[in-house]
Amino acid sequence: MQQPIFIVGTQRSGTTLLTRMLSAHPGLFIQNEMGAYGVFDKPYTTEVLHDRITGRLLERHAIDVTLLESKGIQWGWKDPMLTPHLDELAEHYPGSKFIVIIRDPRAVVASYIDNAWGLGTNPYTGALLWQDEVATQLEFCCANRHRCLWFTYENLIEDNLQVLTRICEFLDVDFDHGMLEYYKKPLEFGQNRSNMNTQKPIEKSSLSKWKAAFSPRQIGIINNVCQDVMTELNYTDMADLNTCIGGLEKSYYKLHQKIMGELQLQYQLRKARRNARK
Repeated sequence: MQQPIFIVGTQRSGTTLLTRMLSAHPGLFIQNEMGAYGVFDKPYTTEVLHDRITGRLLERHAIDVTLLESKGIQWGWKDPMLTPHLDELAEHYPGSKFIVIIRDPRAVVASYIDNAWGLGTNPYTGALLWQDEVATQLEFCCANRHRCLWFTYENLIEDNLQVLTRICEFLDVDFDHGMLEYYKKPLEFGQNRSNMNTQKPIEKSSLSKWKAAFSPRQIGIINNVCQDVMTELNYTDMADLNTCIGGLEKSYYKLHQKIMGELQLQYQLRKARRNARK
């Protein structure tokens, strides 16, 4: 059983961009999100888990893992939904490798709100989600240093050559310049508003867009929730803004998330079903 590569990060952290870059390497294939629902339903054995993953690749995306392996291609699966299952994957795939990409929480939360997928409908609940997921990812990396590589989205954007070289060394493959021209390769998944920027060269201006998305108070709310992990990751820009949040305000934000999050999710699912029928 070949040991796959797993790529994780919070939603809107650049995981799709990274997948595009790595899959432009002739010796790598990373499947973009295919849904984790049902894959980890218990009870299961290692063989059952492997059959579920490879079976879904074949049934939904016509990707034959045995064919990839026969060509010497390393394969993997990228999905933010894998974060709660990192320990399970590590246990059942003892030789697998994990790549974690982390992005500034202010940028992530701004994207949550803009994309309206119900992930974070306001700065407070979006920050809570980022804090919980990134803390889980970093804890996993700390406990599995020999098989994990993590870096920030900002590192990838500002010095993609250096980061991609590190990834190739980690995966034990030669560097390929095609990864720097990922946008020239046809999409292997459906185009939508969320991934359209992965079809063009990197724009460093994207790193600071979050500053125009929030008021100073909203930035302070995110900083307040995420300050410990932000300090660890050296996210210091405007980190001096810190807004204390009262209990009543927290309750309002959580209610807002519960109602608006569900409405947004149902709308997006209906839209996706309509598009699939066209």
